[in-house]
Amino acid sequence: MIPEFNDDGYLPPGIHPATLDEIETRFGRESEMREAEMDSFRWLVDLSRRAGASRLVVNGSFVTDVYQPNDIDCVLLIESGYPRDDQADAELREGLPFLQCYRLYQDDFDVMVNNVYGYDRRRNPKGVIEVVGW
Repeated sequence: MIPEFNDDGYLPPGIHPATLDEIETRFGRESEMREAEMDSFRWLVDLSRRAGASRLVVNGSFVTDVYQPNDIDCVLLIESGYPRDDQADAELREGLPFLQCYRLYQDDFDVMVNNVYGYDRRRNPKGVIEVVGW
């Protein structure tokens, strides 16, 4: 279950696991912008799975209480053998609407999730979502 927002409109600090359906229910329906971003995000999840990413963490205004988020920031953990599907990886490299997505190996992935995504611009700690069951 995705926790409630804190007084600053963020998730509590930490990595909060959620299925794609849970993410859509919580973040992808409140406005037309969120619906469009969610469509693009579903596309990203499918491409990421096909390409062979092992983890997907979501950040940005999409996982806050902002009514009209700017975009969805995310990071994929890639490992040896990536990509399994060159076409899916090529589509990820081209980019998708409303998404900023990094493909990183473990050390850089950990830095991005914990030291970059784990804080807002004022360095206040905040939470992120990890997609599970994909």
